[in-house]
Amino acid sequence: MKSTVIIQFEIAGFHHYPNAPQQVQFLSNDHRHTFKIKAGYSVEDLNREKEIFIERDYITEYLTETYGSPCQFGAMSCEMIAAEILEYAIEDGMIWCEVWEENTGGARVEK
Repeated sequence: MKSTVIIQFEIAGFHHYPNAPQQVQFLSNDHRHTFKIKAGYSVEDLNREKEIFIERDYITEYLTETYGSPCQFGAMSCEMIAAEILEYAIEDGMIWCEVWEENTGGARVEK
């Protein structure tokens, strides 16, 4: 049987959209979000092959060591952040990653 373990957590951060369309020009300035990170890991063993707390802490530690706390993502979009997380954790079994700006919207990147 095949299954997916899903982690979800929040992390504070800033980013900006340098080429924002005129209607949302304010996004070209640094602005803060509570980014919601969701990620799926492929598992075959249904008895905690991947421990949610360990995987969450692994990704949180990577982000804070790389981007500080709160994270300073610069001009990275949600898509770019999700792709970087997936690239970082793909060898650990991650198969998809989502990065949301609060509950407004975000992006999903898949292996």
